[in-house]
Amino acid sequence: MLKKIQKHSRSRFEELGYPSKKLENWKFSSSKHLKKYSFNNSNNKDISIEQYSDEYTLCFINGEISLESLNKFIYKDDMTILDIDELKDESICSTSSNFEREAFFHLGLSTIKSGKYFEFKEGCKFDTPIQILHVYNKKTEELRISSFNIFKLNQGNNISIIEQDINEGSGSFNLSLNKFICADNAILNHSMMYDDSTESNYLGYNYYELERNVLLNIDSMNINSTFNKNFIEIDLNREGSEVKINILNLARNEQHLDNNILVNHNAEHCISFQNVRNILNDQATCVFNGKVVVADGAQKTDSHQSNKNLLLSQNATAHSNPQLEIYADDVTCGHGSTTGALDKDSIFYLRARGIKETDANNILVKAFAKEILQEFVNDNIRNLSENNLDHWIDG
Repeated sequence: MLKKIQKHSRSRFEELGYPSKKLENWKFSSSKHLKKYSFNNSNNKDISIEQYSDEYTLCFINGEISLESLNKFIYKDDMTILDIDELKDESICSTSSNFEREAFFHLGLSTIKSGKYFEFKEGCKFDTPIQILHVYNKKTEELRISSFNIFKLNQGNNISIIEQDINEGSGSFNLSLNKFICADNAILNHSMMYDDSTESNYLGYNYYELERNVLLNIDSMNINSTFNKNFIEIDLNREGSEVKINILNLARNEQHLDNNILVNHNAEHCISFQNVRNILNDQATCVFNGKVVVADGAQKTDSHQSNKNLLLSQNATAHSNPQLEIYADDVTCGHGSTTGALDKDSIFYLRARGIKETDANNILVKAFAKEILQEFVNDNIRNLSENNLDHWIDG
């Protein structure tokens, strides 16, 4: 299976080539600096995970799972864990037609050393979240590291997954490919924390397939990466499912952050919310491409997009492109986008009460960010995000 996937993706990448700004998804993001990275041939056998791993953690070192963390993983008896090469059903590995047109998606698949399939037993509900750590050591500088994992939630599962990147070195290019399959009545809380080296580059592709009455929460915070571009695509294939996406991005210097989100309402009576906030300083740039497609027959759809950008510098840039594509007539859909600086009247109000200008600015920045952080489902991730926010503001 793996060799077949790699062969197909090599062929597709050769056809597509590196993306240019002529492509809608890459209009405001350059891929030129990513061409220099070579394939990662390092291994993880000489790396200890003791400082990172506990019984709730699955640790991936330079793109490959650590057998040490897998052996002591507390939930392994409630799951089927296989190498992707062991799968017989090719459809499990299939993703969206949009990803099929993405060159870097295929570059990642063509160079993965291995991949994992995680299937949860029907009815399993885990009280403690699964933590997935992607650790990149100093050997990966100037290297491209790819990983591909598939998660299948069966009927009645209630699973929380927290993904974090730990970059011990600098200057690597990390390609992360994930697929999530959610059966009827499943609940998935997927939290993503990107706190990489300031010289690292990240490109993520996350695809979600939802059946009937699924609840999906996606919470994400990004800080520090030089370049971070994240694709999220969701198919709501049966009625009654709900998706909530909350993303906070913090960028300074010349960092570039790009969120590309596509939600396909393929069935009636489904709900989706996208809430993305960016705080930019110096010469930082952010991109929001959010799109909702409501298929013919997907009546009673309720979908809303919100993108708010706070610019702390005249040299910062925000690109916002919320889109609706509707083929049904009985729907409630809306989108909005705002970009601006801190409110001068609010600053004056705080200054009039004896608060220093710097402190007044910080109070308003925190208030802007915490409006979205309070929507994060996981308490630990919310607290960690608030701490990261404080450090970012102080730094």
